[in-house]
Amino acid sequence: MEQAVEDIENKMKDTDARLDTLALQVGNIELEIFSENGQDVEVHNLLKSVSEVKDNYQNLRKEILEVQDLQKQLSSSLNTQLKMMQTKFNRLKEKISVADQSRFVTRSPAKFVEDSK
Repeated sequence: MEQAVEDIENKMKDTDARLDTLALQVGNIELEIFSENGQDVEVHNLLKSVSEVKDNYQNLRKEILEVQDLQKQLSSSLNTQLKMMQTKFNRLKEKISVADQSRFVTRSPAKFVEDSK
């Protein structure tokens, strides 16, 4: 369980880093397009940059889907464990209830009166 949480955290850090890289690439493309220093924009380099951003974006989407899948798996595992714990709790509760009832029934009336004082 702890490993699953750690895997999700690591995957989220990687995804966050890729998102930062993607934002930086988009910013660089914007600077290249809207530069005010009068330089001609090289179309080939611009298309290459846009293509890289597109590829990085697709990889980022895949990673986000993987993180979501890991989160669903973890959630499912936690729900299963919770149900198991509830079942165990109910069994123990029943055993305690039966044990209390059997002690009450096995006491003699005189002993019960003495205990209640």
